[in-house]
Amino acid sequence: MNNKIYKKLLGGFGFAIVVSILTLFVMSQTYIQNLVYHERLSQMEEVTHQMFRNLEDVIENHWDIVDVQCNYLYCTPLKTDAEFYRYLRKLSELSNYQESQIELVAVDSSGRYYTEYGSMGLLREMTYLESAPERVSYVSNSLTMNDSQMVFLEQLSTPITLQSGEKEITLRYFGISQSMTQLNDYFRCDAYENNNSVYVLDNDGFKLFNANDTELLKGHNVYTVLSRMSYLHGSSFAEAKERLARTGSCYSNAVLNGTEYFYALKQMENAQWTLAFLVPAECVAVNTQKLVGIVMAIIAAFATVFSITAVFVGWLLLREKQRQELQAEKEANLRLEQYNIQLTQANDEMRRAQDIAAEALHAAERASQAKTDFLSNMSHDIRTPMNAIVGLTTLMENELDQPERLAEHLHKLETSGQLLLGIINDILDMSRIESGKTTLNVEPMHLPQQLDQLSTMIRAQTNEKAQTFTVSTHLRHENLLADPTRLNQVLMNILSNAVKYTPRGGHIRFEVEELPRNEHYAKYQFTVQDDGIGMSEAYQKTLFDPFTREERSGTNKVQGTGLGMAITKSIVDLMGGSISVESATGKGTRFEVVLEFPIDAEADHAQKLQALPEEEETVSPLSGMKFLCAEDNAINAEILEMLLEANGASCTICSNGQEIVNAFANVKPGEYDMILMDVQMPVMDGLEATRRIRNGENPLGRIIPILAMTANAFLEDMQKSKEAGMDAHLSKPVDIAALEQTVKRFRVTPPPKINSGIVRFRR
Repeated sequence: MNNKIYKKLLGGFGFAIVVSILTLFVMSQTYIQNLVYHERLSQMEEVTHQMFRNLEDVIENHWDIVDVQCNYLYCTPLKTDAEFYRYLRKLSELSNYQESQIELVAVDSSGRYYTEYGSMGLLREMTYLESAPERVSYVSNSLTMNDSQMVFLEQLSTPITLQSGEKEITLRYFGISQSMTQLNDYFRCDAYENNNSVYVLDNDGFKLFNANDTELLKGHNVYTVLSRMSYLHGSSFAEAKERLARTGSCYSNAVLNGTEYFYALKQMENAQWTLAFLVPAECVAVNTQKLVGIVMAIIAAFATVFSITAVFVGWLLLREKQRQELQAEKEANLRLEQYNIQLTQANDEMRRAQDIAAEALHAAERASQAKTDFLSNMSHDIRTPMNAIVGLTTLMENELDQPERLAEHLHKLETSGQLLLGIINDILDMSRIESGKTTLNVEPMHLPQQLDQLSTMIRAQTNEKAQTFTVSTHLRHENLLADPTRLNQVLMNILSNAVKYTPRGGHIRFEVEELPRNEHYAKYQFTVQDDGIGMSEAYQKTLFDPFTREERSGTNKVQGTGLGMAITKSIVDLMGGSISVESATGKGTRFEVVLEFPIDAEADHAQKLQALPEEEETVSPLSGMKFLCAEDNAINAEILEMLLEANGASCTICSNGQEIVNAFANVKPGEYDMILMDVQMPVMDGLEATRRIRNGENPLGRIIPILAMTANAFLEDMQKSKEAGMDAHLSKPVDIAALEQTVKRFRVTPPPKINSGIVRFRR
C-alpha cells in the first residue's frame, strides 16, 4: 500500500474517531443537563413545599384564633357599641395582640368595619361578602394607609345587635387582621440564602403584597409577567397554569430580562391567596451544578487526550509502515482491530457509568421524596392524643379550685400521654412494618379496660364537634393475650378518621361484638359507623396505600399524612385479621375489623376469684422493699426515688454500671431485695453490669431479681436484657402499676402491714 493511500486512510480514521468522540460528548452533555434540570426542579419543589406547608400552618393558626374569639364573643353579653369597643380593647390586651400586630375586626351587614377604636369606615373588599360565605380570607389595603393586612372573617351564626346612640348596629362577621409583614420570616428561604422573591396574589394573579425589598416582577398582574417570560426545557406558562388549576400548585423554569429563574405557584387551601415564589437558577442545586461541571470537564479532557493519543499512534504507525510496508500493513490491521475493541469497551463503560448515575439520581429523588412526605405528614398519628393533652391542660387551668375535676383530668392526661408514647413508638417502627421485620408484643390484656380508655379519648374529640358518640359492646371473654398498643393504634386511626370526616353534629357508632369461636380463642368484630362525607368508589381502591388522600373540597381542610390507614392495614395483617370498608360519597363510612386472640384462662380464673369476698389489699406490693438502682440521669433518678418512697419502699441510686457493680460486691443478705437496672449508661452499660453481678464473687448475685428499666422498648431489646441475666423488662417512663405487678411475680410473701423482717423472693 503506497504512502498517499495510507495517509488518506489514516486521516479518515482519525477524523471518524474525533467525530465519534464529539458526538458522544454532545449526547452525554445533553442527557446530563436534562437530568440536572429535573433534579433542580425536584429540589425547588421540595424546598417550596415545606415553606408552603409552614405558611398553611400559620394561616390555620389564624383561623384557630378567629374560632376562639368568636366563641368568646358568643359567651359575652354586650348591649352597646361602647361595651363592644371596651371588650375588644380588653381582649386585645389580655391576648397580647399588639405585640404580634393582630387587630380584632367586626363587620356589619352594610360592609362597615369596627375595631377597638370604633367605626373605621366601609370595606372596599365588600364583594368578598356578597355571597355570605361562612369564612372569607383576603389581603386588604383599605384597613390602613400604608400596610397590607391579612383579613380573616367568620360569619356569626347568630348576628349580634348593639345599640349605638339612637340607632342599632348588627354585626354579621367577626375576625382578625394582621400586617402581612409578619409573614416575612416565613417568606425567607435559607436554602437559597434569602435570594428568593415572594408575591401574594389573588387567584386571578393580581398583586396583593410584595414581600421583597425590590420589585422583580413589575406590573399589577404577575400572571401577565410570567406569560411573557422565555420558557426553557419545553415548558410554557399555559402548561404551568393548567397544572395550577388542576393540582393547586405548579413549578417551571423561564428567563426574565436575561436572567434564568425557577418559579413556583401555590393556591393556599385555607386562604383565598396564591403565592408566587421565584429563585434565580444559579441558586438552585448549586452543588449539583458544580458536580456536573466537573464531570463534563473530565469527559472533555478524556476526549481530548484520547483524540491526541489516537492521532499520535497513527503517525507512529505511518512511520513504521514506511520502513516495513508489508509488516506495517499487518500490524496496522491488528492495531486497528485492537483500537476498535478499546473504543467499544470505552463506550460500554461510559454507558454503564451513565446508567449508574441515572439510577443513583433516581434513587436520590425517591429518598428525597420519601423524606419530604414523612417530615411533612408524620403529625397525622400523634395529633389526636396531643389535642387531648392540650385541651385537658386548658380545662385544668380553669378548674384549679375543683380537686375532683383536677383528679379526673389528670387521669385522662396520663392516659393521653401513654397513648402518645405508644404512637411515637409506632412511627419509629414504621420502617419495620414495611420491611416485614415487626413482631407483636403479646401480653395479658383486659379488653373492656382498653375499650374504656379508647372511648375516653374519642369522646373528648366528638364533644369538641358536638357529635354523638355511642359505644356498644357484647363480650363473653374479657381477658386476652394480645398486643394492646397495636390494637389501640388500629382502632384509634379508624375512630379518629370518623371524627375528622364527620361534620359537626354528626353521629359516630362504635360496636364490639364477640363472634362464635372455640374454647381457646375469642373472635371479635370491631365496627365503626359514621354519617360523614364518605369516600368515592375510586378512592376506596387506594385507601390502604401509603400517603394517599382523596382530593375533594370536603377533605382538603382535614390535615393528615395519608399514612394512617396503611399502618392500620399492615398491623391488621400482622395480627392475622381482616379489615373492610363500605362507603358512599355523602352517606357515611363503615369500617369492619375482625380479629381473634388467645383467651387468657389464668386471668379469667383470677378475675372470678377476685369477684369472691376477700380482704381488700391496702398495702402496695412495694411496701417495705429495698431497691438498689442504676440510673445515670439525675432527674429520672429523683423521680424514681420519690415514686418508690411514696409507696413505702427505699432505694440506693448508682450513677453508672461500674458503680452498681462495685456497690453490690459488698452487699450482705437482706440488705437489698431487688435491683432496678438502666441499660444505657456511661462507663459501663446495664447489660454488662448484669453479667458481672450474675458471675461475680458475691453469691447473692445469682439469686437477686434484676429488672431492666429502659426507654428501649423493642422486642430485640427485651431479648438482649434476658440473655444478659435480667429477670424482667420494664419500659420508661416509669409506670408504678406495672412495677407493682412485676414485683408480685417475684415476691413470695405478701407485703407486711408493719415491717416484719426479711421478705423472700423467687426467680
